[in-house]
Amino acid sequence: MSFESLYENSATEDLTSHYRYLAPLRRLQETVALCLEASPRQMLDIGCGDGVLLAILRDHAKVNKGARFVGIDLSEGRLRRAHKRVGPTVSCADAACLPFATEVFDLCLGAEVLEHLPNPDAALAEWRRVTRAGGYLVLTVPIVGWSRWIEARLTGRVRFLHEVEHLREYAPVQVERCVLISELIRALERAGWRVVSQRGIYYFPHRGERLWNALFHRQPLFRITSSIDHWLGGQPGLAGWGRYLALTCVRV
Repeated sequence: MSFESLYENSATEDLTSHYRYLAPLRRLQETVALCLEASPRQMLDIGCGDGVLLAILRDHAKVNKGARFVGIDLSEGRLRRAHKRVGPTVSCADAACLPFATEVFDLCLGAEVLEHLPNPDAALAEWRRVTRAGGYLVLTVPIVGWSRWIEARLTGRVRFLHEVEHLREYAPVQVERCVLISELIRALERAGWRVVSQRGIYYFPHRGERLWNALFHRQPLFRITSSIDHWLGGQPGLAGWGRYLALTCVRV
């Protein structure tokens, strides 16, 4: 089965319901905030999926007249849902072969994309090609943080690597079949990116996700847990031990 077919088979559910849980919602909030810090006028969402994130960013940037927000994805099913959300600004394309001219975007976003790609090095180079000098890449990837590391040690199995569309996971320390975060940073540097910030996202254990959500996904508890999580993610040495890692890179 081709990579495209595998991805299409996993794209049946609209991600709106996915973001009702704490971890995905925290990831969504942090990713939006990092993108908005760059104040992009031309932004590309690579692997835009259902267009949820793209729609939020576009709405936040409405005051920035003339801003252009576009997205690409491989899944026709997801793109149909994205089209309903954001209109004809999304198209079907390969993340490693983008249908755009050189140096047209201020910001490229790759949110939970790199772990799916057969050739991540080629994709990182292609993303640099379409980004202007001094432009940014916001990259988020799943991490085998503290709770998943303990689970892997106990079970001998890394959560999510059993899913056929996940080709790799990332980890702060050596874990079988995973890429070290330090190796990811070196890959970014080889492709012409300089990492300017690292942020961890979501430190609560995966096994307790539904329980944590039931207990804390209520105001004001959600604000408190979100604030704690945001603080943890910004601490030196802790960025790679959450559930997700967010990297902001500048094109050099």
